[in-house]
Amino acid sequence: MQNKKLDSKHCYYMYGKHPVFAALNNPKRQIDNILCTKEIFDTNKKLIGTRSYEIVNNDILSKLLKNQTHQGIAAKIRPIFSYNLEGIDITNPKCKIAILDQITDTQNIGAIIRSAAAFDINAIILPQDNSPNESGGIAKAACGTLELIPIIKVTNLRSCMNYLKKHGFWIIGLTGSANDYLTDKLISDKIVLVFGSEDKGIRRLVAETCDYLAKIPISQRVDSLNVSNAASIIFHSLHK
Repeated sequence: MQNKKLDSKHCYYMYGKHPVFAALNNPKRQIDNILCTKEIFDTNKKLIGTRSYEIVNNDILSKLLKNQTHQGIAAKIRPIFSYNLEGIDITNPKCKIAILDQITDTQNIGAIIRSAAAFDINAIILPQDNSPNESGGIAKAACGTLELIPIIKVTNLRSCMNYLKKHGFWIIGLTGSANDYLTDKLISDKIVLVFGSEDKGIRRLVAETCDYLAKIPISQRVDSLNVSNAASIIFHSLHK
């Protein structure tokens, strides 16, 4: 399935020790420049290596990053999000993929990435429109795991889902209005889980493209869970 190539010129500032150190350890990540305090540089010279860097104080970093929590280090980097499915081994009989349908909150996306990496989800797919670009906020919430899992943006989510179906995936849409529980619909190890935005859920046409709709059991005292919490519970339940 072809899609447009990633624009490598779209740089952003990643900040915080976990995200930046993970990026420095990722040979696929292109880093244009590192800004850090002298203390951070002195304790991480080997990791920074021969890359371009500047020694700055915390005030400069805080101003640059609009007072985000940076822990004394930031890096100007090129995105690693992809625009094709080549990074996914769709021949893997136990491949598990998460699709995030129009989830726009960067904290939720970062938290989902972190949980997906923790429980061996093989890839995350986002729609090209109505989803945020790779950013420092997503990287910070992912806490270094942005480097561990393929993240792909596609122009047409339904076409992508149909492509995956042709390659043996069962697609399950997660929605609180479903009649069946997820545990009753796990008929294959090769699955795609579709999560919708918290305010609107999965879009109608996306839901119609799913093989099944399912929900997770929660107390009747609670209407719903935050999407990142729900994803974490589901990823854990699939982890073997």
